[in-house]
Amino acid sequence: MRRREAVLALVAAGLVVLALLTVFAIELSNTEAKSKQDVEARVHERGVLAAALIDSLFQSVQAAVPKDLHTYGARTVSTETMNRNRAGDSYAVLLDAGGTVIAHSSGFTAQARADLTNSAALSLIRAGDPYGLGNLVPYGRVGTIDFAVALPTPYGSRTLLTGFPPAALSTFMTADLRKIPGVKGAHNYLIDGADTVLASTNPGTPTGYVFRQPGQVQALGKSSGDRNGHYYDQVRLPDSTWRIVLAAPNGPLFASVSGLRKWVPWMIFAAFALFALAALVLGRRALRSADQVRDANARLALVNAELETTNEMLERRARELARSNAELEQFASIASHDLQEPLRKVRTFTQQVTATEADRLSDKGRDYLQRANSAAERMQKLIEDLLKFSRVATHGRPFAPVDLSQVTRDVLEDLEAQVESSDALVRVGELPTISADALQMRQLMQNLISNAIKFRRAGISPEISIEATVADDDLRLTVRDNGIGFEPQYSGRIFRVFERLHGRGEYPGTGIGLALCRRIAERHGGTILADAELGSGATFTVTLPIRQRDEVLVVAAYHEVGDDAESEAREVAHVSA
Repeated sequence: MRRREAVLALVAAGLVVLALLTVFAIELSNTEAKSKQDVEARVHERGVLAAALIDSLFQSVQAAVPKDLHTYGARTVSTETMNRNRAGDSYAVLLDAGGTVIAHSSGFTAQARADLTNSAALSLIRAGDPYGLGNLVPYGRVGTIDFAVALPTPYGSRTLLTGFPPAALSTFMTADLRKIPGVKGAHNYLIDGADTVLASTNPGTPTGYVFRQPGQVQALGKSSGDRNGHYYDQVRLPDSTWRIVLAAPNGPLFASVSGLRKWVPWMIFAAFALFALAALVLGRRALRSADQVRDANARLALVNAELETTNEMLERRARELARSNAELEQFASIASHDLQEPLRKVRTFTQQVTATEADRLSDKGRDYLQRANSAAERMQKLIEDLLKFSRVATHGRPFAPVDLSQVTRDVLEDLEAQVESSDALVRVGELPTISADALQMRQLMQNLISNAIKFRRAGISPEISIEATVADDDLRLTVRDNGIGFEPQYSGRIFRVFERLHGRGEYPGTGIGLALCRRIAERHGGTILADAELGSGATFTVTLPIRQRDEVLVVAAYHEVGDDAESEAREVAHVSA
């Protein structure tokens, strides 16, 4: 009962801690979000103040409307009047309510007349604004900004449109933009509706610069927000297509709510969460300690029982292994003596019959005796190869330093007759000394070299290269030839016992040589692989450790031999008519 109450108390404490952490995280996140919103609001306030300051410069046009009505409200207005009131503007033009030109000053070219249809300033007047500031249009050398004022004359509503160069405003507007407080790396812009700079604090974007690149247009956008690592605030100027854009890098701008200052509260939160979690874990461990001791005692008793069973099983398997080894030795003894003795007699008697009764035998009889003698010889060779195969693991010598160069020279002396008769060319590279069974290394090299000589292409002298590389304490021995090769799908099959890819009449042998090579490589803790193409030669790669720490025991897979050995023996003993 006490344990149940303690568990309930621990669960309740965990829920309380989880609730507190959740509330803490929500409040912390809201606080950081509000701090960022405060920074954005301050930036926006600066933009609004700057917009109000610039807008106030153009509010004075309202005071000049009565004077303009006296000047431009007559039935007709002369060109001299328009030129007299031009005041350094690029041009001045008076339009009626339908947009027809009533009068204009000099400088009002055909291009300026054509641009009236797309004038943003006139669009603002038609929309009901008292005045309108348009975009920078490509008029003249540096461009022109349209400024339109609505005039309610006795002859109907008229619009006075003047075009002035941007230099008339950019100087003091840029000065006003510089007064806007900002952070390091911040820039302020006055941009018209066509994304053309009218004033700027950035030397890289002077007056007249047009933002055309997709990345620039996307960054400026038409609203405030984070883009490309900067924060942009947009404030539109009334009665115009213009807007003030304040651009500041996020790092300096939000320094008070980013970087280390942002993460310190969360680090404190994480530390508190870890402390609470550690306390809960310690409480849980305290509750489970008694159960763990009880479970450990139960498992210990179970392990002791299993160990007793395992010891009995190991002893039984040891006895079985000893009996199996004894049977293997007995088989080797029988194969070595009892099985070969009848074969020797068979060969002796067939040879004597052939020698003494040759005159009395028919050609068919002599052929039978020759076949019987060949079959007995193959059976004798088969038994000898099986003995070699079975004794790789049981009759191996202790590992000792073996000079592979000397081993290869000895093998080539033994195969001297085959090398000369086949006109073979054998190239031997520098071979190292490794820890191995010298006799088995000699068997390995002899089988690989003799195979390369035996499986040669008709009319082509064998060329054999033997090379070795050492990497990471492993030897990579390569035996490459230019013989008949084989199809790649047989690269694993050729290492099976009694596996032959050709008929016995084409190439001699019992089919155990490569299986013996594999057994020798495995006994030394290595591998052997074959790579070839039919008609293009073969490459055998043997990987062996340079140093042997312990004897590598290879469990004999006698089931590989069983049925195949019996089948081969029957085939050899059979003499077809």
